[in-house]
Amino acid sequence: MKKNKNFKIINIVLGIIFVLLLVLIAICIYFLSPVGGDGEDVEFVVLEGSSLSEIGNNLEEMNLIKNGKFFLGYSIITNNRNIYAAKYTLNNNMSLSEIVEILSNGGVNSNDVSLTFNEGINARGVARVISDNTNISYDDVLEKMNDDSYIDSLIDEYWFLTDDIKNSGIYYSLEGYLFPDTYYIDKENSTIQDIFKLMLDAMGSHLEEYREEIENSDYSIHELITLASVTQSEGYNESDFKNIASVFYNRMATGMPLGSCVTSYYGVRKEMTEELSNSDINSSNLYNTRGDNPVNFPVGPISMPGLDALEAVFNPNDTDYYYFVSDKNHKLYFTKSLEEHEQMISDLQSEGLWLEW
Repeated sequence: MKKNKNFKIINIVLGIIFVLLLVLIAICIYFLSPVGGDGEDVEFVVLEGSSLSEIGNNLEEMNLIKNGKFFLGYSIITNNRNIYAAKYTLNNNMSLSEIVEILSNGGVNSNDVSLTFNEGINARGVARVISDNTNISYDDVLEKMNDDSYIDSLIDEYWFLTDDIKNSGIYYSLEGYLFPDTYYIDKENSTIQDIFKLMLDAMGSHLEEYREEIENSDYSIHELITLASVTQSEGYNESDFKNIASVFYNRMATGMPLGSCVTSYYGVRKEMTEELSNSDINSSNLYNTRGDNPVNFPVGPISMPGLDALEAVFNPNDTDYYYFVSDKNHKLYFTKSLEEHEQMISDLQSEGLWLEW
């Protein structure tokens, strides 16, 4: 009797295992199979530094696979963990295994390379990214930004580029107008003009959303882009941008210089990681809005503003702020008067929050 009972238990356990295996196989078949649909090719981009989990979630959101977590597990089990940052052509009639194979082989073009320009990058930074990732030299990029005949052709092509960018006091004519984003190019065959076209087209697309505000503004498009670039460079937190823009508008309305530290850096061609000397702060140039001989407003942009900075300039907060200061943790404090501003600096110093070089 006892042997029969044990035999029955074994059969039940084996039966359960068999059923679970069938269920597991069915689940695998389901998640491996194509999502199905119109089969139209779509562009799928993997950014530099993307994790398998992020890639899986993006594939699921684009309806290219059925489950992002299953993609993660399948990629690990099949030893396809190395997925290249590139641009891919996929469709929803591909199986999961087909998609993983494509992703692990590096994209539709082995010459494709991604160029990532972070918000707030300046012209020198743009040149550095391009030269580091292509066969184009750093100097050639900066030279193209000031090529008179090329700049004239761009002014004819893009409504938001005006003769203001040809001011002789401007360091780089295209500063501020190349939209910061990630772009995919053919590393071997793309020219500087090709890259700039991608960035200018993107800027034009985003500015089109603000066309009415631009046309009705008391300020020129060049002044608005310049203001957006200073706002971008001053801010650490996206939520602060609208207050920063408000401070600058309030100052401009009363004829005050912007008083922006970042314009001092740019004017003497220093990066924000470097220390400013007193002579730097008091330097006379067409960008510096601080010191003994400030200009009220920079002659041109000082960086490439992103969407949040643009939005802040076109739709700033309505405040009575005229000053702001940052602590060493990059928190901004906004004040209404010089007395309050100086008191805030004193408070930060006494609390050990003041940034000392």
